[in-house]
Amino acid sequence: MKTFQEFMNESSGFEKTSIKEFEKLVQKFLPYVFKQLKIKEIPPIHFLNRKGNLHIKDVPGITIVKNSEFSKSERTFGQTSHKNRIVVNIENRQPLDALRTLAHEIVHYHQHTKGIYGKGKIGSPTENEANVLSAIIMRNFDYSHPEVFKMPPL
Repeated sequence: MKTFQEFMNESSGFEKTSIKEFEKLVQKFLPYVFKQLKIKEIPPIHFLNRKGNLHIKDVPGITIVKNSEFSKSERTFGQTSHKNRIVVNIENRQPLDALRTLAHEIVHYHQHTKGIYGKGKIGSPTENEANVLSAIIMRNFDYSHPEVFKMPPL
């Protein structure tokens, strides 16, 4: 039986979204999210990319994490620490899904700036708010950038 990733690779003809394409997408996306949430200060954002070839330009505060273990141990694609450090795993993910995770984590950062901290439990008020707001952000971003739906995995 094929894994989901094998199926996706097969159906997309083994195409991959280039890191350069993803960089350009993030450059459009971050200012959009910050404007939607009325965020003025950019938190440290780290993208997990084992190849280490991702360089987000023109967006201050962005760095790359080559060997973060958070995804393995937490079974998650993103996290926001109490120190407001955001980490998003982009390895082998569809760009829209990686952006949704980024939006979700930025919502948690926004909650932290208001003194609201959750425990990351499914169904908790902080998780529900992050899920709802990130879905709204993605839907509105997608309306103005429909080409993102056609992008293959990273």
